Amino acid sequence: MTTHWIPLQDYDRHDRVWALDPRSGHLSPASGRCHGFVRVSSEKNPVAALFADAGRLWLQYGDRHWDCEEVSVRCSAAPDGTREFTITGHHGPELRLNYPAPRPEPFDPTYDWIDTLADDFLLWVAERLAVPDNRRQALRDHYMAGFTPA
Repeated sequence: MTTHWIPLQDYDRHDRVWALDPRSGHLSPASGRCHGFVRVSSEKNPVAALFADAGRLWLQYGDRHWDCEEVSVRCSAAPDGTREFTITGHHGPELRLNYPAPRPEPFDPTYDWIDTLADDFLLWVAERLAVPDNRRQALRDHYMAGFTPA
């Protein structure tokens, strides 16, 4: 991975662009063509991002990053709604996050899978990376070329 700031589209506020420093996980306001998406979170939760750089697809959590070709990613749900997001490398789990599933408030009968993905960035990432190699390559190529924020 190169050592420069990477412009990413904010996952929640599509009109906002952030520059990510992959070494530190820090963000700063930016502009320009985006090379992936970032979820900006609170002080308790590190930044999470999926992006392309140096011809590879990368997953970032806080100041840690992984080449998506070298790890597998899984998101599962327990009966109580708790979710577990796991990044597994060659030597076993490298990151495990347990967190409550987002719940619409007040109860929304139209809340569906698209809403769930919009509310849960880590689930969205796991879905993007669970595709066949040719679709993952298309995603990497799209992110490498860059796209304008919505």
